[in-house]
Amino acid sequence: MALMRSTLRSLLAVGVASAAVVALTTAPPDAAASTSWSRGVTVVCAHALLFEGSHEIGTRAGAVAVAADIRASTERRLARVATLPVSRSQRALAARWLVLESRLAAVYASSYIRIFDVIAAAKTPEQQDQAARLLGRLLHAPDRLRQAAAQLEGRLQVPDCTGGTARPSSSNPPTGASGPARR
Repeated sequence: MALMRSTLRSLLAVGVASAAVVALTTAPPDAAASTSWSRGVTVVCAHALLFEGSHEIGTRAGAVAVAADIRASTERRLARVATLPVSRSQRALAARWLVLESRLAAVYASSYIRIFDVIAAAKTPEQQDQAARLLGRLLHAPDRLRQAAAQLEGRLQVPDCTGGTARPSSSNPPTGASGPARR
């Protein structure tokens, strides 16, 4: 079963990458396409949720279901983004961003399961102390990818598409003229 899920994820990733190549190589070269692509990405990704379904909590099966939903939700959005025409000047950055967003969703998903496993395994005070240290590392596992994605998002003027980035609250409106605020 795990092999089948892994194979399906691989096929989905190949499909997204293939769609990205087609969209990125057939796009118009003008600056308007760049703005149009950014707007299109914003429509698809602006209010993205890390996962879209409702899942059982407190069980490993629930954690696995959440992780699968994290991957699938992001891949669905990225597949839509990959069909948008992008200017020649942004093709390489856009392709890099699509891959990075997919990798980031995979890290969020695997971290979610590992966090559940660490919490579930911590029975004694010693194990709980060790769990606290492990959880800190797991919570920060996506940081480098998230930072790289944020830099590309700023350059491309698009929002996060994984749903894993904190959104500003309504009492804290975004600041600056380009892109969403980051915390």
